[in-house]
Amino acid sequence: MRRGTDVDRVIERIAARCNRTVPWDELSAAGVTHRAVEHRLAIGRLYRHHKGVYLLEPPHQVSRLTLMTAAVAACGPDAVLSYRSAAELWGLLEPRPGEIDVTVIGRNPGVRDGIRRHRSRTLTPQAVSTKRGVRVTSPARTVLDNARDPDLEELLGNALAAGRVTIPKLDVMIAECPTGPGVPRLRRMLHQPGGPRRTRSWGERRLLALVRQAGLPVPMTNRMLNGHEVDAVWPDHRLIVEIDGYDFHGGRRAFETDRARDAAHVAAGYRVIRFTANQLRDEPLIVIGQLSAALALALAS
Repeated sequence: MRRGTDVDRVIERIAARCNRTVPWDELSAAGVTHRAVEHRLAIGRLYRHHKGVYLLEPPHQVSRLTLMTAAVAACGPDAVLSYRSAAELWGLLEPRPGEIDVTVIGRNPGVRDGIRRHRSRTLTPQAVSTKRGVRVTSPARTVLDNARDPDLEELLGNALAAGRVTIPKLDVMIAECPTGPGVPRLRRMLHQPGGPRRTRSWGERRLLALVRQAGLPVPMTNRMLNGHEVDAVWPDHRLIVEIDGYDFHGGRRAFETDRARDAAHVAAGYRVIRFTANQLRDEPLIVIGQLSAALALALAS
């Protein structure tokens, strides 16, 4: 039986290693008793979050990373962070409040508040990694798991741009799970003519995602045209879309340069539409409506 100061040191060591979570199995392995834990729960030194998983602060005060770590710990030693939550941890999608995705192998992990449970027959070593101290699906497996997600275009573009995945690695992962939900969609995206669309920014990936969701023709991206590189172009429709962000398009000089580029494209018979990143994020229906109208007009002319 440990003295109080020893117990507190053990708790601090575990919490430092586990992103401010304190799993019971680690406490027990260190010789901490249930009585010592109950005492610290009573005085607010620990907070019960999931069965067998404690926090140093109330759940509403801790970080998303701490909640992810706790969710994985609550589902057992073979559990991994997965699906949308894994994409967030790898930095491939923006964080989204709500349930945390966890996958376990074979067994039913049971109901856990705040956890969206998934089951897999097997996860190969290549499909599992560790990020910031959390067991998580590898980037390639994360892309595969999210193949049905509306944000797949953005996720895939971010993963390729960051060097987290390659097309050959994704092909290997698809071969391991050829009948997985969304696999045909992912395969088409990877092997479309010209390959996955090359993007340089969130705005470009957001534009592609909106276009696919709306069922519109997918443009070429970051291509040289009329002596300038354009963000997106529909050659058959003679339509160009440029995405304006203040970091790159703010200021007098950028304003003049953009207008000179637009004039060159218009002189060559193209129509140019400009969207801001805020419009892509906050006004997707307006963006799609304007694009649909422009594409339809091009076909009619």
